[in-house]
Amino acid sequence: MRLVLLPVLCLGACTSLNTRLPEISNDALKAEQAKQEKIAFAEINRLRDRLDKVAHKVLSANADLCSRTGPDIGVKTQTAKSFPKELRQGAIRELGLGDEPVIVYVRPGSSGDKAGLRTGGYIYDETEALGAPSRKLAAHLTEGRPLYYREGTSKNPIEMEYETVCDYKVVLKMSPAINALANGKAIVMNAGMMNFVESDDELAYIIGHELAHNTQSHIRKAVTNYILSLGGTRYTRKFESEADYVGIYYMERAGFNSDGVEKIWQRLAKQSLRPIARAKTHPVFPSRTLQITATREEIAAKRARNLPLTPELRE
Repeated sequence: MRLVLLPVLCLGACTSLNTRLPEISNDALKAEQAKQEKIAFAEINRLRDRLDKVAHKVLSANADLCSRTGPDIGVKTQTAKSFPKELRQGAIRELGLGDEPVIVYVRPGSSGDKAGLRTGGYIYDETEALGAPSRKLAAHLTEGRPLYYREGTSKNPIEMEYETVCDYKVVLKMSPAINALANGKAIVMNAGMMNFVESDDELAYIIGHELAHNTQSHIRKAVTNYILSLGGTRYTRKFESEADYVGIYYMERAGFNSDGVEKIWQRLAKQSLRPIARAKTHPVFPSRTLQITATREEIAAKRARNLPLTPELRE
């Protein structure tokens, strides 16, 4: 018994404080929490709006190069359950969310905007509110099934056209890490990456790069390589180079300017020295910089000769 109690008593002593902290009332804590939630949700809205506007251009302009396409009406919905339990009260208060998917964003000039959809409203089929984007809403749009719009207590039938885009959902992740990823079905963009890029052109390059991972089936190929090598490698460096190459085409086709976007890697080199000279899962930063420059020159030569802006395929 003594052998058991001694470590427990020691642990209790080790975790005690040496100072007396100021008393903070529960009311003050709740007020500060509400203040910070307001700031956080406003930032989520800002980043989401910017991400959607840039991503839509890239996904729309390259629909003819994507084997996977779907309808887009420029509307996003959320429910309170879109957020962790501890943040749901803040989401209800700041965003007006509940159990049903409510419209939180309408892209200016989109099909949803032209149809009169507004934030705070709901899209319904015959029985329930539909999320946007969602497979169920996409089926209603493409099959011409009835849709309804509710704002307040009024629920009326609506007719909406839609735009065909590359069918890869673009998701904002509130993480400070300077990173983005593709998983074969979606593109996930960290808040840290959005705050790191210095222009919409740089953001379009990152989106184009991740879209290329999906369209070129890099995730499936990496898994296949891993299995065939018995867990030895995924051979991802060449996939990263290809995503840079195809991604520059994607952003240029969407009307963005790739001049200088390679400076992203020069800025990252200030924060992480090893990738300057050592390649692991990704190519070294200098290689990526030169690859982007060479791709831009290839695109410029095609424009000068009025050739289609499509990536060069291997025979």
